[in-house]
Amino acid sequence: MAIIEMLNTRTNFHVKGLLSNRHIQSILASSKLRKKLGSAKYRPLIKSQSEIILNADNDIKLHSLYSSARSETNFKNKLVILIHGWEGSAESTYLLSAASYLFNAGFSVLRFHLRDHGPSAHLNTDLFHAARLNEVMEALKDCQNRLNYAKYYLVGFSLGGNFALRVSQEAKHHHLKFNHIAAISPVFSPTETMHALEHGSAIYRKYFIKKWKRALRLKASHFPNNYNFDDLLASKSLSTMTETLVTKYTQFKTVDEYFNSYTLFADKFESILIKTDVILSADDPVIPLSGTLDFSSTEFFTLRIFKEGGHCGFIQNWRFESWIDQELVKLFS
Repeated sequence: MAIIEMLNTRTNFHVKGLLSNRHIQSILASSKLRKKLGSAKYRPLIKSQSEIILNADNDIKLHSLYSSARSETNFKNKLVILIHGWEGSAESTYLLSAASYLFNAGFSVLRFHLRDHGPSAHLNTDLFHAARLNEVMEALKDCQNRLNYAKYYLVGFSLGGNFALRVSQEAKHHHLKFNHIAAISPVFSPTETMHALEHGSAIYRKYFIKKWKRALRLKASHFPNNYNFDDLLASKSLSTMTETLVTKYTQFKTVDEYFNSYTLFADKFESILIKTDVILSADDPVIPLSGTLDFSSTEFFTLRIFKEGGHCGFIQNWRFESWIDQELVKLFS
């Protein structure tokens, strides 16, 4: 299906006025004001949460926050696992909002931290990078072995959406049980996303550089004998920082090789057997539509592109409520 056909398909998400602005949508996705206004809705989830350290091979440990549904709920036998975006966390507004909405609807929820995200910088010596899919698969398997549910669901946002879609491709090989997977504003082409960040609005570039440098300082404080990030911290370019990371701290010889390792290719979804939904917007300032040109909906793979929504936003009113939260409950019910 051509992109223009997707855009012309009528959907049940549409906003007007200032809310149709892609930057407002994207900023509200992670807004501290939105987080503050929604604090009462988040309280039951946070009150019930407990830490779980998930295990992968080679003594790798990944952090998560688990909230078990109340026994009287209709969805008590369903667990939804949510993965944040790059330099996000279980406390990111977009993820906290979705997780709380699912929990309040009756689902059990596990908020999964990628390596070095959230409070997990001290758990593993080696640095996070986006090609670390295997440890995510193993940790998800450990989760399913330890938390016994009738049905499992997976949601990923941005880079977390990229991980979720790669899980959809590889789940059967790792004996993972997922009934449905959803990816919100996922990274399809790291190369094109990097280009959008470097040449688009400085708002997002500065945001990610600031958060990445903060994470590097924290990592170095836990492993002072392993890391000196002076070269990374002195850089003002995401591209330069990425090249330094790849050549000094990963097994990849070039950035292109690294990006190719987690680029999503349409043919990899032809044999999936897990219902998989992808939701993104045409005005996303971080995820160019050109990375999705080869993708089309199939029996198990559904791609929906909205005209508005920004990056991980889809804010539908001035109460800062996200349509995504309601849609996830609908998909998983």
